[in-house]
Amino acid sequence: MSQYLKPNTKKLQDTIKHVVVLMLENRSFDNLLGWLYEKDTPRDNQEFEGLSWDLWNPLDNIDANGISFIEKVPIQKNGQLKKKWGKVIPNPVDFTLPKPDPGEGFKDTNHQLFLKYNVGHQYPPPAINTGFVQNYQNAMLYGAYSFGDDPTNPRDIMKCYTPEQVPVLSKLAKHFAVCDHYHCSVPSQTIPNRDFVHAATSTGHVNNSPVAQCDARTIFNQMQESIDAGRTDLSWGIFGNNQFSSKKDEDGRFGKDHFSLTRLIMTQLHDTKYDKNFSTLDDFKTKCENGNLPSYSFLEPNYGGPDQNDQHPPSDIRAGEKLIADLYDMIKASPAFDSTMFIITYDEHGGCYDHVPPPNGAKNPDPNNQPGDDGFLFNRFGVRVPCVVVNPYIEKGCIARPDGYTPFDHSSIIKTIQNCFKLEGYLTARDKAAPDFSCLLTLDIPRKDDIPEVTPQKWDIAAGEAHVNDLHKLIATILEDMTGNTTPNENDLLEYIQLNYSKLFNGA
Repeated sequence: MSQYLKPNTKKLQDTIKHVVVLMLENRSFDNLLGWLYEKDTPRDNQEFEGLSWDLWNPLDNIDANGISFIEKVPIQKNGQLKKKWGKVIPNPVDFTLPKPDPGEGFKDTNHQLFLKYNVGHQYPPPAINTGFVQNYQNAMLYGAYSFGDDPTNPRDIMKCYTPEQVPVLSKLAKHFAVCDHYHCSVPSQTIPNRDFVHAATSTGHVNNSPVAQCDARTIFNQMQESIDAGRTDLSWGIFGNNQFSSKKDEDGRFGKDHFSLTRLIMTQLHDTKYDKNFSTLDDFKTKCENGNLPSYSFLEPNYGGPDQNDQHPPSDIRAGEKLIADLYDMIKASPAFDSTMFIITYDEHGGCYDHVPPPNGAKNPDPNNQPGDDGFLFNRFGVRVPCVVVNPYIEKGCIARPDGYTPFDHSSIIKTIQNCFKLEGYLTARDKAAPDFSCLLTLDIPRKDDIPEVTPQKWDIAAGEAHVNDLHKLIATILEDMTGNTTPNENDLLEYIQLNYSKLFNGA
């Protein structure tokens, strides 16, 4: 089985009637899946771009005599046992690493990839991926370009989870397809990358701020245009159960439980005519049971509150593993399982270590090839992020890479939807050039055996901690601009988000 797979658009159109995408937060490929094949060998002589024990990053250090030196910080397993002077040093598994949250903005990502905060735009140098530890230390001690945190051990950024610690994602990766050359679209933060998964552009923005909303036409708009023109076979929905707070306002009102980051940041989805397209994961479950899933479903995790499960550092990743398991079980039990492609991915790397240099050669979505913020030409991809694709027409143990020079990125999701449902045209040059996931459907008949059961790590939702991160502050700023209601201090920020979003979009 070759892992450089050729597209098969006809197979995609003949077999797939529903595309479901779950996008989680801020994890690199190595952070969650780098050790996936450490203990066994991929089938059919496939290569897997995973971790090896010779990987390291430099760190500026000073010895006991006050002499500076470069420390070589090696790759590690989360919870890896260590010995010093013949004694084992306790190092328990920590499901909240990295803690605190690393820098993830455009310049911090440059530093992680190039050991320079500024690099050439027209002819960028090859990435070397040796700045993660130093950048983590810089971000904690001096403040990141996006935000700063209290200092801790910067070597922790080299700790990556084992398959036993992420059993759900790992099992699905081994039983279906794992895309080990899937890159986020922008070497930077959450919002521009989520723009790309919806619109194949961030309209020139490379950071979450100062502009967080995107007015570009989305794949949802493209689908709706076909629906409005008479296509009765198409439908779309955005589903999430995010409930930031359990508090009510002074009038006893409580925000509805389907906050959507997608709707908040993509202004072309603000129109009230799209209200019916936004619903809860409970509604998604019902649609799975009835076999009437939309053509395209985009699923959102809980971004905040005590039941946060988006896996954004430093939240507990076990909550996100349970979310993946629950959604997979819904889809697997559905009469529509054979005709559903379930894509699990992450918006960006979040400052987490990855050893594979992102390639150059990306297409600038701007029609005039104009640079965006900080002079960026959008001519190189972002850091690798996990991408696992589930469907019974996929051969077990597929390590998928598209044929050709262009890797999978977030716009591959858009291209898959366009090709699957025969939509006319494209959104930007990025999705026009992107490979789709049709190449993964290599079996003639869907598998009935080897469809795995998954069991997440035990996790007590009651132990969840409601903390405020940079994304929450950004959401609050957007809502303040839209409502004019001043944002409160951090202690009340999640409640502010809940109530003000509901007033804008849910009629609360």
